Amino acid sequence: MALKAGEGLQRWEIAVTKKLVGEFRRRSRSLEREEFDDLMQECLAHWIVVRRKLAPDPDAPPVGYMAQVIRNKLTDLIREREADKRAGEKEALSLDAALDGSDDGLTMADLLAEEESAQQDEAGAVDRYHARIDIGRALARLTPVQRQLCRMLPSAVSRVDSQPSARPPSAPR
Repeated sequence: MALKAGEGLQRWEIAVTKKLVGEFRRRSRSLEREEFDDLMQECLAHWIVVRRKLAPDPDAPPVGYMAQVIRNKLTDLIREREADKRAGEKEALSLDAALDGSDDGLTMADLLAEEESAQQDEAGAVDRYHARIDIGRALARLTPVQRQLCRMLPSAVSRVDSQPSARPPSAPR
C-alpha cells in the first residue's frame, strides 16, 4: 500500500475514491445527477496532482490524507454545482427596467406590447421583433461605457455615409 514514484494509481487509491464518491452521491442531490465515473475521474485527477507533491514514504501510505483530499474535492464540487444553480436565478429581468440600462431605453414591456400588435401575416415584423429582443439582451450584458458607445454608433455611421469620399487613402508605391 505504499506510494511509489512513477507508477499509476494503486488499488487502494481507487477503492478509497470509489467509497467516498459513492457516499457523497447518496447524500448530495447535486452529485447524484452526476455520472459516477465522471466524479471518480475528477477526484482521481485531483489526487494525482496532490500526490505528486508528497514525499514517498513506503512505511506509511497516506490513506487518511487521501481520504481528506477526496472529501474536500467532493465538497468543492457540491459547492460549485449549487452556486451554478443559484446563479441561474439571478438573471431575472424586470418588465419595467430598460434593457440597455438607460433611463429611457426600450423595456421588456414595450417589446411585449409590440409583439401583441405585430401582424402575423407580415414576416418582417416578427423578425424585427425577435431582433430587438436579441439586441436588448445583448445590451443588458454590456458595461455602461459599452452601451454608450453602441448608442453613438448610428450617428457615427450616418456621418461617414454622408461624406463624398469615405475611402482610405491609397498606399504609396
